Amino acid sequence: MRLLQAGFKSLRLNKLRSLLTMCGLVIGVWAVIALMAVGEGASHDTQEAFQSLGAKNVIIRSSKPPSMREQMHGNWESFFRRWMAFYGLKSTDATRIKDTIPGVRRVLPMITKRMTAKHGRREVECQLIGTFPTYLDFTHAKLVAGQFLNEAEENAKASSCVITLQLAEQLFAGQNPLMQSIVVGAYESSQVLRVKGIIQERVDADKLPQLPDSMGQTIASNVFIPLSTFRSLYGVKNVDRSVGSLTLEAVELSEIRVEFEDVNEVMSSLPLINEALKTGRDEIDFEIVVPIREIIALKKQRERDTRLLLYIAFISLLVGGIGIMNIMLATVTERTREIGVRRALGATRGDVTLQFLVETLILCLLGGGVGVLGGWLFALFRHHVMETTTIVTEWSVLLAFGLSMCIGLFFGLYPARRAARLNPIDALRHV
Repeated sequence: MRLLQAGFKSLRLNKLRSLLTMCGLVIGVWAVIALMAVGEGASHDTQEAFQSLGAKNVIIRSSKPPSMREQMHGNWESFFRRWMAFYGLKSTDATRIKDTIPGVRRVLPMITKRMTAKHGRREVECQLIGTFPTYLDFTHAKLVAGQFLNEAEENAKASSCVITLQLAEQLFAGQNPLMQSIVVGAYESSQVLRVKGIIQERVDADKLPQLPDSMGQTIASNVFIPLSTFRSLYGVKNVDRSVGSLTLEAVELSEIRVEFEDVNEVMSSLPLINEALKTGRDEIDFEIVVPIREIIALKKQRERDTRLLLYIAFISLLVGGIGIMNIMLATVTERTREIGVRRALGATRGDVTLQFLVETLILCLLGGGVGVLGGWLFALFRHHVMETTTIVTEWSVLLAFGLSMCIGLFFGLYPARRAARLNPIDALRHV
């Protein structure tokens, strides 16, 4: 207790110098917590986007074979020399995967078509998606209003639809879209659909069943209808007429999503899925997207980023430690005569060493505490005011505070030992 009182008294005698000494540790600890919180928040946001697709999911999409890509485009003069391109996934592929691949929990087939949605005078380019009622479970999309598609509508081939929030805002500005009708049309036909629900997707646009619009950009406005309704209205043929060209193709399924019982079965099942899909195909007309693979790569990248941030913060703490050593060495020089008096009165080298170490620890405790508070307040400000995800973890606080204490002891030990090794007679003669 006496050592603590003596330490505080010594620091109070040089308040400005003590505050300036602590600044290095305050900034260092602040930097560790703030940088770790920013990195943790960014990692959380990105992983949420991938996790919303489901780490247990595998996405298989139809892809036009290279041999068909150049044949299906041209001008109107060569129209009669073109033919319908048949490629992509089929319903038998979905059935084969579900029946033959071990660990598969369920399969979600989907078919997409580029359309335009109309309501009154408003017209928006959209994407029509035929799918099963389990779509919400696969993508974790949020139901904003109304209801999603159900099994009864799938069996009855109902003309009900669910639209995304973005499309609802574009078509029904200031109105309630529920139970209202929209006209969804393409080059060959138009259909009237009744809106029964609104959903909001929770994943990035490039992870959704997206088709490019006329400008080559992804379409974010989606209309969902039962898969049976889609097939009865449009079949599998797709006619895409752009300026001066025409594309004719037939794709039975645009996408198949496969959900496994266990996340550990995903990677090991990829070769089996690939072999099952290659059966009966001359060309590869599909591509496989594995969210868990991207999650693993993302985690590794985040770990590298976290280490980099730690290195930067550690350098800040190192600078603060050097500042402590510099000040403590100056303090030893100023208090040489005091050290000589203490040694003459019977204080041992250990007592002198402990005295200066206690003063160093007090500086570290105060500087580390202020740094923790500053980093935590910065994280709160960034999270709630700037609305950017910033997460302070317990281990980052313990790491920052622990590093500040260790660095303080390391850089404070040399000045303390130097003070203890002073010859008492020489120290008493010091002016």
